[in-house]
Amino acid sequence: MCGGPREGAAVSEVNERGAIARTTKTSPRDPDRHVFIGQKDGQFLGNAKHLFLHFATQRPEVPVHFLSRRRDVCKMLGEAGLPALFFPSDEAIQTLAAAGTIVVDTFDFRHAPYEPLVRDARLIQLWHGVGFKKIGFMERDSRVPGNYEAAELERLYSGYDTVITTSPFYANEVFAKAFQARCVAPLGYPRTDVLFRRPGKLDLLNADYDAFVSLVRLKKERRIILFAPTFRDKVGDAFGSGSLDYAVLDRFLDKAGMHLVIKGHHLTGGRLVSSLPNITVFDNNADVYPLMPLVDLMVTDYSSIFMDYLLLDRPVLFFCPDYDEYIKRNRELQFPYETMTPGPKCRTQGELHEALAQVALGRDDYAKDRRALRDRAFLHTDGRASERIAAYLCDSSDPA
Repeated sequence: MCGGPREGAAVSEVNERGAIARTTKTSPRDPDRHVFIGQKDGQFLGNAKHLFLHFATQRPEVPVHFLSRRRDVCKMLGEAGLPALFFPSDEAIQTLAAAGTIVVDTFDFRHAPYEPLVRDARLIQLWHGVGFKKIGFMERDSRVPGNYEAAELERLYSGYDTVITTSPFYANEVFAKAFQARCVAPLGYPRTDVLFRRPGKLDLLNADYDAFVSLVRLKKERRIILFAPTFRDKVGDAFGSGSLDYAVLDRFLDKAGMHLVIKGHHLTGGRLVSSLPNITVFDNNADVYPLMPLVDLMVTDYSSIFMDYLLLDRPVLFFCPDYDEYIKRNRELQFPYETMTPGPKCRTQGELHEALAQVALGRDDYAKDRRALRDRAFLHTDGRASERIAAYLCDSSDPA
């Protein structure tokens, strides 16, 4: 009983790799065909999702597919009339082997059995955030124990034709140093396009629709706060390290006329549940970007999500009770935390309540700092990142 599934999985992997080996020897590349690969096992969110949707709806002349190892994702896309590939189907292997362009937004594909199929294609790295932590080759000299070895960093961060980022500052100071790529292009992030318009039906795919509808109603009565902490690589708790009493927070929110939405990073383990009337839990694995235009205030810690939120020019608070432990045992910073976080830094729940109360009173002491950082982080603030990237990939133009 115990040995059956394990043996079956091993046979399946051998068959997958055998099929891949046979395919790579016989399939020529189609320069017009694009395959998009989602994070982890093919989740439908982030920059890969939103650029794929742009191609599928605005560039119908370009053959595109979204590849996933999740049957639920492929089913969802198929029911929406979108071209999805379930790996390891024969169609997925053949299409991936024939695609001229592979689009990713993490290095998760490097760990997948289909990785050999992408090696000689044009490889586009959208990445998944601009922030202040060290990434890629900059981690070689990291003082944080347990990070990737140099050889592994070389494998994960090399071999890209183009890395997409958001501004010349990030292109020069972060991505050109973090990646080995032929080009780093400051064209913007596709996921931020939805911040500039009302989300459509396709935008809301994998966007926790029930929570979204509930929050649209609540928006008429209360300020919406998004609490979006990052995950911890090694130690700590993304939801306050024991520093938050949620029952006390719920009572505060009720009096302040606010409603809190908790959205964990998709790599955060476990699933939160809330029975408190003023706190909603948004699915960790769902796309939160269609919700963000409803958000009046963001609370985060070390996540780069707040950078995108700067495009809306609304207050940001930073709840960082484990700051000292985080930078020593989780991730080393590339830029000083104080200079890259335009909002109050709260180390206790009491400080968080006070900062929220100030926002409720209309006080905003960081507006100038937010706009200065936004202008440093984003060359374009127009909601047309997908359009620029599509032109760059397909029209042999340089719209930066």
